[in-house]
Amino acid sequence: MAYVELKNLNKAFAGKPAVRDFRLSLEKGEFVSLLGPSGCGKSTTLRMVAGFEEPDSGEVWLGDQNVLEVPPHRRGMGMVFQSYALFPHLTAWNNVAFGLRIAGRPAGEIRRRVAELLELVGLREAAGQYPRQLSGGQQQRVALARALAVEPRVLLLDEPLSALDAVVRVTLREEIRRIQSALGITTLYVTHDQEEALAISDRVVVMRGGWVEQVGTPEAVYAEPATQFVASFIGKMNQLPGVVERAGEGWVRWGDRRLVVPPAATAGLAEGRAVVVLVRPEAVAVAPADAGSAVPAAGENRVPASIDIVTFLGPLTRLSLQAGGQRLLADLTAGDRGRLQRGATVQLVFPAAACRLVAGESAGERR
Repeated sequence: MAYVELKNLNKAFAGKPAVRDFRLSLEKGEFVSLLGPSGCGKSTTLRMVAGFEEPDSGEVWLGDQNVLEVPPHRRGMGMVFQSYALFPHLTAWNNVAFGLRIAGRPAGEIRRRVAELLELVGLREAAGQYPRQLSGGQQQRVALARALAVEPRVLLLDEPLSALDAVVRVTLREEIRRIQSALGITTLYVTHDQEEALAISDRVVVMRGGWVEQVGTPEAVYAEPATQFVASFIGKMNQLPGVVERAGEGWVRWGDRRLVVPPAATAGLAEGRAVVVLVRPEAVAVAPADAGSAVPAAGENRVPASIDIVTFLGPLTRLSLQAGGQRLLADLTAGDRGRLQRGATVQLVFPAAACRLVAGESAGERR
């Protein structure tokens, strides 16, 4: 039995669906992120789990209990909000102690527990300070310690880092993961930041329009996106729309060119079926225009292109190129930059093994 089981959750506001048939199982100690653009239903899902929103249908199981009829403060869940929600008239120490006092814990236990948590989040020296005297990152650490103080069975975090600057976000997300791992607490984390979700999660749930598009490890959703939307939302992706030309050979017709993909990717697809060939920019090499044949060798694609923009990004240089009537990207490491300049004519080279195939989407389609 899963530690947390979300079964067929549905929620609509004023007749407009916000969450549709949401299903997810979490194992004890697992860190799972809900990732997607604004309005995709991730925060609504979290609030239904916490008990702050009542689903129109579906179930929320914690162990062997359906907790939908259990009030939020009795569900055994700790919540960390985007807005911190600290009591401004209480010190950091008293903010962390608040839930323990409400629960009637002995004074000695409260002192011990608060001291442990402030040490855990690196705020022992700030125990006597009020929220107004703390930075945003420190306030969020206090909020995290307060949520953990009552030893919840599940930790829920609703975009806890979105109000912080980039450097603090990276540091604090690493701290959240460290603390979560140390305590072994089951965690459901909401974010719209793909890098954040990929960096700290055991699994990622990608959402759009209230639906779950894909669930998988960070490596899987990045390397093997299940839909065109996931491919667009997770990282940079070249998307080459075409049709299956010969399924058994892994041939796809893209405009006036033939691309080769793994034959297994086209297995069972009818010739003429609309598909999209996906290739990550880091899988694309750049060769001189006269290097090799324009006709793909076995397992290799070669596409003529012209460089439009050269962008220096520190450890890599990103080329934006025009090829086949559309814009493509290639990410080159320091040793591969050469003397590439805007306007230069080159060949883009990428192996069939780097290509993934998904069904094409029409405007308005959800999958």
